[in-house]
Amino acid sequence: MKLFKAKRRIVFICTCIFLAVAIAGCGKTEGGTKENTAVNNIDGAAGKADNTVTPKPEAETEAVEATPTPEPEAESKAYLEKYRQTGEYPSLAKIYKDKFYIGVALSNIDINNPDKAKLVASQFSSLTCENEMKPDFILDRAASIQNGDEECPAINMKNAEVALKFAKENGLKMRFHTLVWHAQTPRWFFTEGYSTSPDAPYVSRDVMLARMENYIRQVMEYMNTNYPGIIYAWDVVNEAIAGSERPDGIRVNDNLWYDVVGPDYVEKAFYFASKYVGEGQKLFYNDYGTYDKTKILHIRNLVDRLREQNIRIDGIGMQDHIGLTSPNILDYQYAINKYAEMGLEIQVTELDIGNEDNSEEGQMKLAARYKAIFTVLNNMVDKNLANITSVTFWGLTDDRSWLNKADQPQYPLLFDKELNPKPAFFAVAMDESIKMVHK
Repeated sequence: MKLFKAKRRIVFICTCIFLAVAIAGCGKTEGGTKENTAVNNIDGAAGKADNTVTPKPEAETEAVEATPTPEPEAESKAYLEKYRQTGEYPSLAKIYKDKFYIGVALSNIDINNPDKAKLVASQFSSLTCENEMKPDFILDRAASIQNGDEECPAINMKNAEVALKFAKENGLKMRFHTLVWHAQTPRWFFTEGYSTSPDAPYVSRDVMLARMENYIRQVMEYMNTNYPGIIYAWDVVNEAIAGSERPDGIRVNDNLWYDVVGPDYVEKAFYFASKYVGEGQKLFYNDYGTYDKTKILHIRNLVDRLREQNIRIDGIGMQDHIGLTSPNILDYQYAINKYAEMGLEIQVTELDIGNEDNSEEGQMKLAARYKAIFTVLNNMVDKNLANITSVTFWGLTDDRSWLNKADQPQYPLLFDKELNPKPAFFAVAMDESIKMVHK
């Protein structure tokens, strides 16, 4: 009897020990799961994966895989980190040197920054002035009045000199943006005596055509005399097609060129530009929304009208201020095909992709979109389906993008404000670790 009670006491003690161990084990497992889930969630939100973490047991791996994690994948992060550590990045200018110019739009404030200037010289083969070559930066009212010539306005190229000298010193080419545009062209350019009075009458059509020709002549002669070989493309007319304001699509509202000259101001501008254009330079019509099917029709009709009059036009500039999902890739490729069908040279002149999300997931979506766009462009060139000769990004760093608003910054470009390349940069470099979105 005593022996039986002793055995029962031993069994009871062993059972208690077993339960204590089991309970302790359960508590440890639960705590580990919460900790790993928290790490995974931080990784998803902040995009800082720790690739040195010890591999987890099978059951724990399944729990982690069930937690949604945004791109980039570990492979992509490792690729980017490799370049950050060495500080040596691929050069877009070298990658695309046998396909098309790769360009960037800058203002003088960017060029005067030594770090930005160095980056631009290493990454790009083409420049566009963001503002300094637009009419209101070139036309000189005081000198025009002093000269006293109603048909020949004066110009002053001092604002453009910074970019021109930088391009010459670094062996870069330039797109001239832009000669004739309804915006950023001062009203006094259209008035009698170059008057700034709100009620000053406009000059006659003939006088305005003379002003247009002399303005274009002087600008082209200045460039070709002082900086020969620098300008390779001219945006002769910018954004002249608005859609439904006229059957031919020509912009009517807020367009002094239309008011003073008439709807054929586009043809006149190309006619004058063709008289003074330098050897090896091309004449472009430049516009936004060039993938819109109605706009495609109006642009093609405009090209036909120019050709019917034996007026030279060499290409179409597609501004491409686009979104993460619009236009879709098929519509984008369709537009390029329609311009290529006409034997036109095609240049992407103002590329950026609107994006308000600076998280890792948001920037990988941006990268995927750039990868899709450049896949189309590369394929069109590689298969000789389109004569694409230049692609220009509208800005160098996110903080200087024209898309930024006071209450909502944008992150649409290839470099951040510290000049670090973003995933979008590697997408444009066609790195295989950046996945493409087929939309």
